[in-house]
Amino acid sequence: MRVASPFTLLLVITLFGCGEGGSFAPAANQALGGIWEGTDSDGTEIVALSTDSGRFHWLAETGDQGFGTGSVSGSVVTLNYTLVAPLDFTLFDGSASATCSGTGTIQERQTLAVTVDCTTSLGGTLSTSASLTYNSLFDRDSALSVIAGNYEDEGLVFNINADGVIFEQDPIFGCVLGGQVTIIDPNFNAYDVSLSVSNCVGQASILNGSTFTGLAILDNTESPEVLFAGLTGTVAGVTFAIVFDVPRV
Repeated sequence: MRVASPFTLLLVITLFGCGEGGSFAPAANQALGGIWEGTDSDGTEIVALSTDSGRFHWLAETGDQGFGTGSVSGSVVTLNYTLVAPLDFTLFDGSASATCSGTGTIQERQTLAVTVDCTTSLGGTLSTSASLTYNSLFDRDSALSVIAGNYEDEGLVFNINADGVIFEQDPIFGCVLGGQVTIIDPNFNAYDVSLSVSNCVGQASILNGSTFTGLAILDNTESPEVLFAGLTGTVAGVTFAIVFDVPRV
């Protein structure tokens, strides 16, 4: 699934009384991690992947992606991220990227309601909100032995070996994809992915030396299961987004 449009999280701090004197203490911080699905105020479908350590990456069906960090205080989340368009595309005003920030409300591993404001590199502004629901697919354990294998990538074989090393080669343009998958937290279905491009010839040679990084999940609710990854990287000085949505073979 392709996902896009910016978002942030405003989480209302809940206070509760304790002790006879009626003193108050802040509620424990809610966990940020999860796979979140829903739509934004424009009706665009969104999938977001966040980790409890405060890293997140989200994708819209338009192909736009946001990547950055989040922090939680009680149930209030603050997000700061960069929004970029898919490779060979631009954002709504012709810009390559936007800086976004915002706040929202979260119920740990349940719901996320968010609002965000973005300013593009050309000075354009965008405000939107989103309502997202937790997907329990995040509760699946992660391991290199689980994600290792071959995946079908538009007629090519995308391979992850037992050590998490990535390899794919395009016989037409010669491009070699190499990289690494690593475990973030073995208790949750989120993988760190880095991918580099080399050996391209012809018009694809502009990709040589580019590196893409992001997050991935394994969706075993489909048969065969699907590797889904949202990555961002810089090509010719411009940061773009790419999506891997590849079934296991």
